[in-house]
Amino acid sequence: MCKRAINLLILLFAFIHAPATLASVEKTQSFEKTLNGVQSILYSVPIKAKALLTELEKVELKQNQPLPLLVRYYLQKSTVELLLNNPDDAIESATQGIELAKGDPLLNSDRYLMQLRLSQARILKGEEALVLDQLDQLLSESQALNDPAITAEILLVKGQAYKAQNDYDVSMAALMSSLEAAKNTEDQILIERIASNLGGILVQLNGFDKASLLLEQSYQFFQTRKMSFNQLLVKLDMAELARKQGNNKQALLEYKQALQIAQVLGDGSHRFRINLQIADLQLQAGDTKNMMRYLKSTDNLRERETIRFYISKYNYLKANESLINGDYPATIEIITPLIADLSELQRLYRSELALYLVASKAYFGLEDYKNAYLTLLDYQNRFNTFSADEQVDNLGRQQMLFNLEKLKAENQHLSWSNVLQTLELKTNEQKVEYLNLLVVLGIAATVIASLIALWINRRRIRWGKIANTDSLTGLHNRRYLAGQLERLQKEMETNDTPIGCLLLDIDYFKVVNDTHGHPVGDQVLVGISELFKNNLRRDDICSRVGGEEFMILLPTSGIEETNSIAEDLRQRISEIAFSSESGSSFNVTASFGSIAVESTQTLSELYSTVDKLLYRAKQNGRNRIETYAAAEDNNASQSTTDEPMTINARLSRRVRRLKFRVAQHFS
Repeated sequence: MCKRAINLLILLFAFIHAPATLASVEKTQSFEKTLNGVQSILYSVPIKAKALLTELEKVELKQNQPLPLLVRYYLQKSTVELLLNNPDDAIESATQGIELAKGDPLLNSDRYLMQLRLSQARILKGEEALVLDQLDQLLSESQALNDPAITAEILLVKGQAYKAQNDYDVSMAALMSSLEAAKNTEDQILIERIASNLGGILVQLNGFDKASLLLEQSYQFFQTRKMSFNQLLVKLDMAELARKQGNNKQALLEYKQALQIAQVLGDGSHRFRINLQIADLQLQAGDTKNMMRYLKSTDNLRERETIRFYISKYNYLKANESLINGDYPATIEIITPLIADLSELQRLYRSELALYLVASKAYFGLEDYKNAYLTLLDYQNRFNTFSADEQVDNLGRQQMLFNLEKLKAENQHLSWSNVLQTLELKTNEQKVEYLNLLVVLGIAATVIASLIALWINRRRIRWGKIANTDSLTGLHNRRYLAGQLERLQKEMETNDTPIGCLLLDIDYFKVVNDTHGHPVGDQVLVGISELFKNNLRRDDICSRVGGEEFMILLPTSGIEETNSIAEDLRQRISEIAFSSESGSSFNVTASFGSIAVESTQTLSELYSTVDKLLYRAKQNGRNRIETYAAAEDNNASQSTTDEPMTINARLSRRVRRLKFRVAQHFS
C-alpha cells in the first residue's frame, strides 16, 4: 500500500513538471538548430549569420543552455565578428567562450579554435609579435589532441601573423606546413582556405604563375560552395596580382567583381577599401568622373578604417578631388598637415609620396612658384629613396621565394614543418640574443654594459664582413679592395715598399657554363677561390671583381715576385680537376695580367692598366702571364694595347670594363 502511494506521488510530480521539461528541451533544440543555420552561412553571408546570433541574444536563448552549445555559440560569434573586421568584438566573444570551455577536456578542440580567433583578432590590431609566441605554445599544447585539423588551423593563423609582419618566406613555409597537416583530414574547405592564403603570399613574393593557378582554383571552389566571403578575399588577391603585373584593366575588373560581393555581404570595411582601390585605378586611367563617384562612396565608411595604407590612399584621393575641381586653397589645406606628419616617417607608401606632387601642382595653380618648386624638390628627393627601397623590396621578395624553393629542393627528405622550424630559428636569432642579455641583467650593471658593447661590436663586424664579402666565393669584393688599395698606397709612400697586382680571368668560362650548366660554373669559381685562400700569403688581398675575374694585391712584392706568384697560381689552377653533373672530369686554365702598383693610381685606373695586359694574354693564346713594370717606358705599354683587335674582342673588353665600373659604383 505504501509503495503504491509513493509511485502515485512520483507520477503526479512528473506530470506537473513535464511541461517545463519539454519547454526546456524545445529551447535547447531551437538553440542548436539556429547554431546549425549560422554554421551553414558563416563564410557565405557573415552579416546574416551575425543577425541570427544577435536574435538569439534578444530572446535570451543562451540562458541555461548546455555548456557545449554555449561554447559553440561564442566560437561562431567570435568567428563572424572576425570576418566582419570587428577585432574588439571578436576578442570579447572569444575570451568569454574560452572561460566557459576551461576545465572540460571534451571542449578542448573548441577552446583551441577560440584561442585562434583571439589570435586572428590581435593580428588585425597589429599585435603579431605577441600572437606568434602564443601560437607556439598553443601548437605545443594541441599535440596531445592528435588532430591534424587543429594543427592545420594553428599553422594557418601562424602564416597570417608572419604575413602581417612582412616575413613572407616564413609565412609561406607555415602555410605549406599547414597544407601538409590539412591533407591528413577530409576537410576540403580547410584545404582550400589554406591554398587561397598561400596564393596571396605568392602574390607578395612575385610568384605570379603559381599564385594565379592557386587563386583561380580556390575561387572556383568557393564559388561552387557559395562561400561568398572567401570568394571576396580571393578576388582581392587576384586584383592585387593583376596590379603587380601591370595589368590595371584586369585589376579594375577584379576589384569591381569584389565590390559586388562585398555589397551582397554588407561588408562595410571591405567596401571602403575596394572603392578606394577602384578610385585610384580610375584616377591613373584619367577617368576623373568615375574616380569621384567611387570616392564619394567611401565618405560614410571612412571613420571605421584604422590601417595607415588605406587612410593615406583616402587622403591622397580627396586631395586630388580638390585639385581636379580647381580648389587649390582647399587642396593645400588638406595636404599641409599630412606632409608635416610624413616628414617624421622613414618609409612612405606610394599614395603618401604622391601628396608632395599634388601639393606642388596646387601651389603652381596659386602661382606660388617658390613653394611649388620646393615641394617638387622634396618629392624628387623622397621619390629617389622610395624607388630604391621598392626595387630592393622586390628583389628581396624574389630572393625569398628562390631560397625557399632551393631549401626544399636541397632537402627533399624534410617536411615543410622542418623548413618552417629552420626559418623560425633564423628569424628568432636576434630575439634569443636579446633574451640572453636580459638574463645577464641580474648579474651586474657593469657586466651588462660590457656584454652589450661586445654584442654590438660583433654585429658591426658581422655586417661589415657581409658588406665586404662576395656571397658566392667568400672572397673580398670591390668595396673592400678599394679601401685596402688606398691603405697600401699610403704605406708605400711612407715605407717605399712595392705592391704587386694580378688580374686573372678564367679561360673559356662561358663554354663551361654552356656545356656543364651554371651550378657547375659556380663550383669552378668556388674551387679556384679556395685555392687562393689556401695558397696566398696572409697579407695578400684577393677579390672577385667580375663574373670570372679576380684581382690580387700583393704587399711588399716587386714585379719579379709578383710574376713568380702568378706562375705558381697559373699552374695550380690548371691542375685542379672539376666534375660535371654527369661525373666527367675537366680542367680549366686562367690568363694573368701582372703589374707593379703606382702610389697615385685609383682602383679604376689600376684595373684599366692591368686589364690591357690580361687582354694581351688572351690574344697570345691564354693560360699565360703578361707583364711589365710600372716604371717601364709608357711607349712599351702603348705598343701592347695598339695591336689589332677583333670586333668581338673589343666588345668583350668594353663589357668587362663596364661591368667593373657599374659594380664599383654600386659597391
